Amino acid sequence: MDNSDLASDSDMVKNQNLDDSEYDFEDDDEEEETDVHNAMPYWLQINPVTIRKEILKIYETQKIKAKKFLKDFQGKLALSYEWILSGNESTRDFVCLTAHFIDDNWTVRHWILGFLTGALIPLDDIYVYHFRKAVQDFEIENKVSTILLPNRYGFDEKNVDAIRKCMDRSVNKPVFVVYCCSDLFRLMVNDMYNEFSWHLYEDVRMLVGWGSLSSTNWNVRLYHLQQAVDMQKEDAFSKDEIYDDYDKPSDEEWVKIRTFCRLAGVIHKVAEEIFEGGYSTSNVYFHLLAELKVMLKREVDSGGGDYFVGKGEKVLKLFDKYWNDMFLVLAAASVLDPRFKMNYIDFYCSKKVDSDEGSKAEAVLDYLRDVYARYAAKGIYHKPICPVATVDYEEEEDDDEDYGDEEEKEKPDAYEGFVLFKEYLKFEGGCSREFQDSELDSYLKEPVLEWNKDFKALEWWREESQKYPILSRVARDILSIPISRATSYDAYVSEIREPPEYVLSMDAKATNAMVCGRSWLSLIPI
Repeated sequence: MDNSDLASDSDMVKNQNLDDSEYDFEDDDEEEETDVHNAMPYWLQINPVTIRKEILKIYETQKIKAKKFLKDFQGKLALSYEWILSGNESTRDFVCLTAHFIDDNWTVRHWILGFLTGALIPLDDIYVYHFRKAVQDFEIENKVSTILLPNRYGFDEKNVDAIRKCMDRSVNKPVFVVYCCSDLFRLMVNDMYNEFSWHLYEDVRMLVGWGSLSSTNWNVRLYHLQQAVDMQKEDAFSKDEIYDDYDKPSDEEWVKIRTFCRLAGVIHKVAEEIFEGGYSTSNVYFHLLAELKVMLKREVDSGGGDYFVGKGEKVLKLFDKYWNDMFLVLAAASVLDPRFKMNYIDFYCSKKVDSDEGSKAEAVLDYLRDVYARYAAKGIYHKPICPVATVDYEEEEDDDEDYGDEEEKEKPDAYEGFVLFKEYLKFEGGCSREFQDSELDSYLKEPVLEWNKDFKALEWWREESQKYPILSRVARDILSIPISRATSYDAYVSEIREPPEYVLSMDAKATNAMVCGRSWLSLIPI
């Protein structure tokens, strides 16, 4: 994709001039400080230095628990990468690396594993370092199935391959790479908006009368520019003499504004449903993005002048690249929505929107069969997805020692060493499966659910997990894949998202400890 609208590597590195040590408090003479500290009145002991030390202490304790939790987790993780940049005079940048998964209660979790600066990281390692550090620190090399990357320069084939090599994929299939949907929308909209000069935008702002401090999010810009188009259509700027002294766009500039509103308006219809509809899982993206593809194509085919058609075709080209790259994972998630199953995929392919409809539908089904077979062979569906009780394993083990004589010890299973009997179990399992449908086949044969916009896929799979113990594990891991890093208001940001204000007042280590620790509290309370 064309990502020239974002900062280059060299610009990015210039912003990474804040070494962690610049912000770290000195810890020398800690013993002497402690004596003085303890002699103070209690209310004087609470200060930025003591608060920071307590934050880091809690973080290290919680990190041990989080690490054990993720090691014991029986599902797959998706890792997302986001570059966050502050826009004030003291520029600071962060990389936020987040693990996404669905817990035993069928609740989507987003655990931040790192919120770090890029200081002192070599340029040739800038895109890979954060992934490598996270998977090594938390020992989740064999747990990652998917990585979500931004649509911007730097994540080329070489760097993506290097990121994949951070994960242990010696046995499993290669790591899926998905790209951020909100980034796609931003790129499509910015490609049109970049045609506007600053003076044009200011002229329209004065005509319509929105404030100079109005949000730069692209949905807000669309709203204001659409106001201008509606007023111009009603000839308001000529009828009312109040506008006589205002500079007005030329005819050519009005074409650019109308083109932006027409195409960005179509994008916004779908973006509003995706980002503001309250969805937390990936099953809704396929049919909504398919709708966007058809709507954009219809707009371009309806014509509207050379400029409009040229811009429309460029926007469609950006979308088609994303659609082709993401088709398999989006379609697989759609199949695991019981309102659709294979029906929507088959319907979409029958419309001949793409050139290789039949092969795409077959590829989706083959992919799901392959994933299902691997999950069935491993037998992990017999284990709880995330044994929360094991997080405090050491403390519980101490408590159990007092009752060791009263409890019956677990007997060793002699069958674990019976090679021939293990072969029999595999033989028996294979024979029985030859005469019965798999869970996937049974699921697909059952009628789809009646359409309900407010349907919650995770609630349905939680209720049906006993009926589909293997397939529900597949659904859990696929539906947890994040298709967009940003949601709600943040999804409309025109450039790079800024960090929350509170992190800018802390040093790098305290920031990482605070941001990560807060995200773990839902499953690992202090």
